[in-house]
Amino acid sequence: MHSLIAPDDHWMIWTTLISIATISIFLEQRYKFFQKMTGALVAMVLGMLLSNTGFLPVESESYNAVWDYIIPLTIPLLLMKTDVRRIFKETGRLFGAFHLSALGTVLGAIVAVYFLHAKVPSLNLIAPAMTGSYIGGSVNFIALVSIFKPPHDLVNATIVADNGIMALYFILLITLPAVALTRKFFPVTKRTKTFLESDDPERDANYWKPKPIGLLDIGIAMSVAFVIGAISYKVSKYFSDPSFPVVLQSILGQKYVMLTLLSILFPIIFPKLSKNLNGSEELGVFFIFIFFALIGIPASIRLVVMEAPVMLLFCAIILTFNFLITFFLGKLFRYELEELVMAAVVTSGGPMNGVAIASSKGWHALIVPSLLAGIWGYIIGNFIGYITGIVLQYLF
Repeated sequence: MHSLIAPDDHWMIWTTLISIATISIFLEQRYKFFQKMTGALVAMVLGMLLSNTGFLPVESESYNAVWDYIIPLTIPLLLMKTDVRRIFKETGRLFGAFHLSALGTVLGAIVAVYFLHAKVPSLNLIAPAMTGSYIGGSVNFIALVSIFKPPHDLVNATIVADNGIMALYFILLITLPAVALTRKFFPVTKRTKTFLESDDPERDANYWKPKPIGLLDIGIAMSVAFVIGAISYKVSKYFSDPSFPVVLQSILGQKYVMLTLLSILFPIIFPKLSKNLNGSEELGVFFIFIFFALIGIPASIRLVVMEAPVMLLFCAIILTFNFLITFFLGKLFRYELEELVMAAVVTSGGPMNGVAIASSKGWHALIVPSLLAGIWGYIIGNFIGYITGIVLQYLF
């Protein structure tokens, strides 16, 4: 199919990709409708429209550059300020509840593939990405899509389904504390009332304030991201050789596993530099929007519409197990309802959704733990998603 922009017109292709990312961010931040729709979905839809109408080419070397360089850089950019020791120290009981929800996600993914793999070819290739996404977030989805390489149409149908089912899941979770039947199983206690308090309200508020970003910050962030990316590529390429044991190939031979490992080691080795560095998260998130624009481009709107309904069921099964395991085991381990709600929110929607909901509900003491638990999800999402993917490929 011929396109208005030629596949080798790299200036126009990059101009379009950057513009889609920027427009998507603008719409998400300015309008409530697009905020509910999410900027990621807006970027994907714009990419689909521009390729399906013949404006953008379906294939180009520019797209390969995004996969080879832009996407790997998102992981170090988003994790280079994450000190895992602080997460263990400050997350408290929510840390345990978070792992109950993560367990539910993994079980849900396996069950969903078991029931639906006959209807959806390559379902075991997209399931690892959704496992990582429903433990961490978009950065994990991107990494695991890059590892297992599911078909583009299936990826886009999954994103459409995920956004639809996620809205319903959040509504359910947010309304639970107000349901009388729920309170029979999780009555209000003295500890419940402490969630309306905070040891340091000023610290909680600081997460919402704009942070100054200097030219040196951008330079250091990009330099560190490229160094981590280069080392990860060299190490993973070396250990991917068949002469090494399968265990080493599976861990050290995987670029995205190495990217995650080195990214979380950076703030431990260089704590002062990591703490004072601003701008890395913003750069990483912008790169994510470029990714969502990119994955919409090769997709056929007709195939996405045809596959989205069954992917709604796929995502619904995963989140159903996320819900059941969280609240069943949470009751057994005597967690408070609010802690379990936030654990389910953070695993399914990421740290910023957790912070937003904790703030809106007035659970001030859960704001920082929700943020930290969500960041922990970014760290373990790639590992758990990768292991789940290996298991699913073996089983199905």
